[in-house]
Amino acid sequence: MYYTHGISYISIVLSQVWVALMVVYFGNKIRKLANKNGYMSLGDYLQDRFDSKYLKVLASCICVLMTMVFLAMQYVGNARAMNIVSGDAISYPAAILISVVFSLLYVLIGGAGGVVLLDAVQAVILLVGIAVAAWIAIAPVGGIQALFTQIIDKMPELLSRPGPQGTYTDKYWIMQFIVLPFGIWFCPHIWMKSLMAKDEDALAKSAISIPLSQILIYGFATLFIGLAGHLLLQPQQVGAADNVLPLLMTTRSKWFIAALVMAAAIAAGISTINAMLLVSSQIVSQDLILINGKGRISEKKNMILSRTIVFIIAAICGIMALNPPETLVQIVQDVAYTGLAQLAPAFLLGMYWKGCTKTGAACGMSAGIAILFGTRIMNVAPLGWPGFMWGFFTNILLTVLVSLMTRQRKLCVE
Repeated sequence: MYYTHGISYISIVLSQVWVALMVVYFGNKIRKLANKNGYMSLGDYLQDRFDSKYLKVLASCICVLMTMVFLAMQYVGNARAMNIVSGDAISYPAAILISVVFSLLYVLIGGAGGVVLLDAVQAVILLVGIAVAAWIAIAPVGGIQALFTQIIDKMPELLSRPGPQGTYTDKYWIMQFIVLPFGIWFCPHIWMKSLMAKDEDALAKSAISIPLSQILIYGFATLFIGLAGHLLLQPQQVGAADNVLPLLMTTRSKWFIAALVMAAAIAAGISTINAMLLVSSQIVSQDLILINGKGRISEKKNMILSRTIVFIIAAICGIMALNPPETLVQIVQDVAYTGLAQLAPAFLLGMYWKGCTKTGAACGMSAGIAILFGTRIMNVAPLGWPGFMWGFFTNILLTVLVSLMTRQRKLCVE
């Protein structure tokens, strides 16, 4: 993203502070409610709070579909890295197949315990690997100061908003600070960590790690790598912006160092994939297929069902990854995160406002999703504001207004 948009993309680092605060405050509240009421997903909470299966099904579908977009893009990133580092010895389709197979093995054999352990280990591997990658990118240009000096001379637009593509306007930055943090926190594999937290201290430590890791990865390492790509690589070499990291590693370091660094990046990708597969499978099986039949099938049949769903989701996402867009992160931001952010109004208003009704929450969430994807499909931005802003604030407005009307009507009937 820094290669494409320059320093404007650093807004994602700044917005992570909000994510950390959400984990500490909202995450701790939902953890206590989950322990008390036995929630296993966001859908469970919405059904219990609003007595609405529609909201549970809608929220579950949003969670799974948006996660599948994210999951497919993770497969793409891993496959591109393997393809480039191997010097085309591993073709792109073969790399997709390898990613799918390994993620299935991790999830089907290791289960939730294996994913949690893998997540912790590979997070450390990623942080070390990305720091090494940044050093490899900086060294050939003469250091950090020389990097920025040369970029000022060659492409100064990379160091100012709205960036070379004109994407990061004031309105887009507002999205980064308001909508995007909600979308990140409502990623099912992230949101579920609040439910799994041992206590408030564990949740706080998890929250602190979010901005710290994001500063290292996005505030420094990938910024340096993206800018260095313009100085060390030719545009015709790069193709998709996501190829910058593997290309720099293969052209500016020894083959074994490049292999180790990219292995760290791929390991982190696999870790995220595993968590998403596991959580998506749980949502599909428990909140959609067995919505009326929890506890009515044996543990063995439930395990078979969950594993079958994992296989199907991985296969579908692998197929989606065969024909990817050029910029993966942009797709995740503009589709997956903004879609997941539509869950926030019903969740937060339902938690903190007793007057929020199921009709209001259902109208708001349905309209928000419809506007988001309607404007996306038609490629329109009314009054210059992106569709996800219209969808998000329409969601909030309808949830409040319809709740007030239906609540008043209920009081009149009573």
